[in-house]
Amino acid sequence: ASAPAAAAGGGGGASLQPTPAPAAAPQLAGLPEGGAPYAEIRGWAERCLADEEVGRGALEAQLLGFQRHFLGGMDKPLEVITTGGGTRSINIAFEAILQRARAERGCGGGGRSSRAVGGGGVASSAAAGGRVRVLTGNPHLAVERAERRFGFELVRLYDCGTLDTRRLAVEIRDPRVVAVYSQTLSYTDGISDDLEAILAIVEAENERRSGAGLPLVTLVNDSCLAFCVLVHNDGRGGRGCLRLLDLAGARCTTPLIVTLDAHKHLGVDKGVSSCVGSPGTLSHLAGSVRVGAQPTKGMLVRALADLLLVGVDGYTRIYRELAEQMRRVEAAVEAAGLAVVHRSHRAAGSSVISAEDPAGVLMRKLKRRGHSFASLFNLYPSDPARCQYGWSLSLTPYALRDLGGAGGGATALEVFLRDLGRAAAEARAADSRLATLFSANSLPGILLRGGTEELYLFTLLWRPGLGRAAASLVLRRLFTGLLDAGVVRSRKRADPLRELAWLAVCGVLLALALALAVSALLSSS
Repeated sequence: ASAPAAAAGGGGGASLQPTPAPAAAPQLAGLPEGGAPYAEIRGWAERCLADEEVGRGALEAQLLGFQRHFLGGMDKPLEVITTGGGTRSINIAFEAILQRARAERGCGGGGRSSRAVGGGGVASSAAAGGRVRVLTGNPHLAVERAERRFGFELVRLYDCGTLDTRRLAVEIRDPRVVAVYSQTLSYTDGISDDLEAILAIVEAENERRSGAGLPLVTLVNDSCLAFCVLVHNDGRGGRGCLRLLDLAGARCTTPLIVTLDAHKHLGVDKGVSSCVGSPGTLSHLAGSVRVGAQPTKGMLVRALADLLLVGVDGYTRIYRELAEQMRRVEAAVEAAGLAVVHRSHRAAGSSVISAEDPAGVLMRKLKRRGHSFASLFNLYPSDPARCQYGWSLSLTPYALRDLGGAGGGATALEVFLRDLGRAAAEARAADSRLATLFSANSLPGILLRGGTEELYLFTLLWRPGLGRAAASLVLRRLFTGLLDAGVVRSRKRADPLRELAWLAVCGVLLALALALAVSALLSSS
């Protein structure tokens, strides 16, 4: 049951009330079938909005009932809390875990540092008595924010971007570990953690802890951006399974929490995300007050209407087409001479493509053609000789839209693939011998190749020291100027950062020339 304020759909300061969702949850009265005509679905939505007896709990259970077709867990009782976004769902998951830790251990946080563990052995504690720990691979930025906000210790165990199961089996035996955070799809590079192996390790540890009367480890699975992967990895017809709720057997003792956004790949209004847990996980948050953290009743009704309009079969068909187009993108990236980042860890249906881009040359050329990317840097810190820069592109079915006359009758994705091929050809033709004298990871190499120099600055931010201080100063001054210095003179200064870099190089060369001239004069005299 939901709190009255939440049931009414108010944002305000309503208290959280996780909705229990049995395996066979009853349907709302008059709920249309998926793929029903628009008029029928709209009529149901209007009646549902007007019915004061339909509260948040019933709508959340119905939303989860639809998402189960892709998340799995059709035969399992669950708990669900809807939130205003993926970051809030991740926060809800960690809050529930820490609340449970406080209840069972009398602890729950306290410090602000995280570190990576690069070998065997258990990470040493930063404080007497130790803070609770969360083990992960290369997590979403929201996890780092949660670490700073809630004060737990985040321990990274990554190998080629994924959660390293070999080191996980060692680290998880630390009694301070309360959770393991895994990803069905990494937004950074489009790869997936080995959920089956991770679950087996966590389950074995929980069986040991259960026998010793110790608190259990919760397994968090972030599927917020992984809808296409979930569609293609359902465990049927010889396909792999990346649906954690299906991987967990009937006798699984591990507490599970899974997050899934509805406002990205499912196409509902912005601000509808689900945090789903096994019984006894999210219920620790019952009665907690949150301000504006949950969607209103109207948003939930509209979300259900959107989902019903497409239907389960409709989503499956759309995302099979998207996956087919993603294979074209991979082939085009490799044809352009780029390497796909961590290709061996890509799962079927990955909707994120990440490519190594020496000096960021193609990223700059493609941005000038109107395409936008997420910047990748410091890709292989343990191997400085490899390409350290690249870009990441996350696709939804919107990329398959027909641009009409603007795209010459092509889809948005086809325009991108065409521009990628042309940009690669331009880059090969423009490569100079002088540029080859410098590493593509260095600042001179980037400038001489016409690459993306800010990637070099971002890399300097990775480690403390003079480099970080200098890069921070440049970036702060740059963005201060962009935000506070009035109208940007983009026509006169089409590429201000590169001009600034060239001025700096020229200034250094001039200073060296002057120093040599003065030295020569002094020696002659």
